[in-house]
Amino acid sequence: MSKNKKLILFVYFIICTLSVLDCLFYYYKEISLRGYYSDVALSWLWLISSFVIIIVFWKKLLAKLLLTAIIVTFSISILAMMMPFFALLLSTTSLGLIKDKSLNEKYRAQIVRYNAMASPWLEVIETNGIIEKRIFKCTDLQLMDENQDIRIGTAKDILFKSETGSTLTLTLFYGGPNKTITFNKASGNSIAIKNN
Repeated sequence: MSKNKKLILFVYFIICTLSVLDCLFYYYKEISLRGYYSDVALSWLWLISSFVIIIVFWKKLLAKLLLTAIIVTFSISILAMMMPFFALLLSTTSLGLIKDKSLNEKYRAQIVRYNAMASPWLEVIETNGIIEKRIFKCTDLQLMDENQDIRIGTAKDILFKSETGSTLTLTLFYGGPNKTITFNKASGNSIAIKNN
């Protein structure tokens, strides 16, 4: 095997390792790379580099098996009412991001939707260098009261209100009655939800 092919294989191995680690850390610890688009870029980098590997090593059986695995995986995701396919599409493109707002240098909030059948939800993310951790997630069901028209997905803005040692308060701005949410940073549970 030539040096160029060894280098391509080594780079692909690093990309695969980063992708697997990113998925595992997010699934088990809700930790990912900083920013919404960093995970999207890593997913696309893995997919593009997989096709580079398939082209460069096409004569090898493993390259053909990799191509088959990618095609079968996408096909199966489309067969089951396309739900896994939409989840993959929404999480690896900007289609899943409805609103992204930097609250301050330490926190950012985003309204996302990774499921075609579910309503958008609010996430608050704590950033630490190139790594970030989701510390709060809120769905429409948690905000529901007598005003059924106020939904997370229709918020015009997300405003930072205040922070204490254990809590963070932000407002979903609608232009009419707004929702102010206070949550515990350690547990991720909402403490108070007020209309204002």
